[in-house]
Amino acid sequence: MRRVNLVNSNKQAIFFDLDDTLYDHLVPFREAVREVLTPDESSLDYAELFYIVRHHSDLLWPKYLSGELPLEETRVLRLELAFAEFGLPLNREQASRLQASYIGRQYQIEMIEGVREQLERFIADGHIVGIITNGPAEHQMKKIIGLGVDQLIPPDRIFISDAVGIAKPNPELFAHVNRMTGTAAENSIYIGDTWANDVVGALAAGWKVCWYNPRGRQPATEQEASYIFTDYEEFSKLPIV
Repeated sequence: MRRVNLVNSNKQAIFFDLDDTLYDHLVPFREAVREVLTPDESSLDYAELFYIVRHHSDLLWPKYLSGELPLEETRVLRLELAFAEFGLPLNREQASRLQASYIGRQYQIEMIEGVREQLERFIADGHIVGIITNGPAEHQMKKIIGLGVDQLIPPDRIFISDAVGIAKPNPELFAHVNRMTGTAAENSIYIGDTWANDVVGALAAGWKVCWYNPRGRQPATEQEASYIFTDYEEFSKLPIV
C-alpha cells in the first residue's frame, strides 16, 4: 500500500495526462492507418478521424470497465464504429490489423516539444509532479517508459486507472491521488487534453485545470478551464504556480 505523506498538503501538486498531452497520439495512429489501409490522403483529415475514434473509445470504455466487453474487443470495435461514422467502413480483419499496428507504434513515441522542460522545471522547483492516465496498466506504463518519463517521475506518483480501479472523469480518481500523495485539492493542478475526462473530472474534484487544446476544440459543457494553452511555449508562461 502506498504511504500517504501529509506533509505535502501545502505543496503544489502538478499532474499531467499521458495520451495527447505528453506525446501526440495522432502520430502512431496516422502511421498505422497508412500502413494498413494506404488511404487517399488528399481529403483525409487524420485529426478529425482520430477525434472520432477517441470519442467512441470514451463511449465504450465503461463497458470494458464493467467487464461487459473484453479489452481487445473494445479497441477493435471503437475503430469499426469510428471509421464507419467517418465514411470509411472497416471489416473486422482490417480493424484488427489496424489496432495491432497502432498499439505497436505507441511504444516508439517522443514527448511533445517543450514537455520535458516543463516537467523538469516543476520537479526542480520542488512541486509534487506526477501522471494520471486512463487505460490498462501495462500498456500505459510501456508508453511512460518509452517516453523516459519513468526516469523523471517516481512510481508512487504515477496513477493508471486500471491499476487504481477508478477512471476519469470520476472525480474520486483525483481525490484518491490527493490522499495517496498527501496533497490537497485546492493546491492541485491537472494538465490534460480531453474535455470530458480531464477538464470536467478534475474540476469536479476541486482541482484547477490547464486544458491543452492545440486543435482549437470547443468546450463540450458550460464549465470553464482554469487555463487554456495550445503549445508548451505558451504553457510555460501561464501563472499556474
